[in-house]
Amino acid sequence: NDAGLVFAASTVDGNLAATATAGNITDGDALTISGTSAFTTSTTDATITLDETSNAFTGDVTLSTTGNSAHATIHGGGTALGFDASTVGGNLTLTSGEAITDDGLLTIGGNLSATTDVNNKAITFGTLAVDGTIAVTTNGSTGHVTVVDASGLDLGASTVGGNLTATAVTGNISDSGNLTIAGTS
Repeated sequence: NDAGLVFAASTVDGNLAATATAGNITDGDALTISGTSAFTTSTTDATITLDETSNAFTGDVTLSTTGNSAHATIHGGGTALGFDASTVGGNLTLTSGEAITDDGLLTIGGNLSATTDVNNKAITFGTLAVDGTIAVTTNGSTGHVTVVDASGLDLGASTVGGNLTATAVTGNISDSGNLTIAGTS
């Protein structure tokens, strides 16, 4: 599309690739995608906001934005939210009623915030490169969190119902907010 994209209620029984060459990508109603989803903004600082609480991304999601203000917000509804290799120039905010995972390197220029809003759902990020803070929220005793960042790891204010496993591959681990961990860390 040569402008921004605003999705109406949409069901795709396969894969979806959407590119806004001159604007933002938003949802006006729920998206139900049975295959993979790829969302790209081509303009510097254009955003991706897919925050309808009844979205359903069955396959992995790929995101691409450029610029420090090129934020992405994704709500996975009640489905698991998985990500293939993605680059977000700004902040990435994720919410799901199921597990949140990555299957490829997530490169985030700003902060990462991930929330599972149903008890006992895990967050597992095995390949991150986040320049800002990482904040996570889970509920329930098996709402475990694993984060592995390629460099240093700065944990923002986080609440973990289960265990927290945090790894900084080449740097230090620090916190810039209060951490409440119900399990082990």
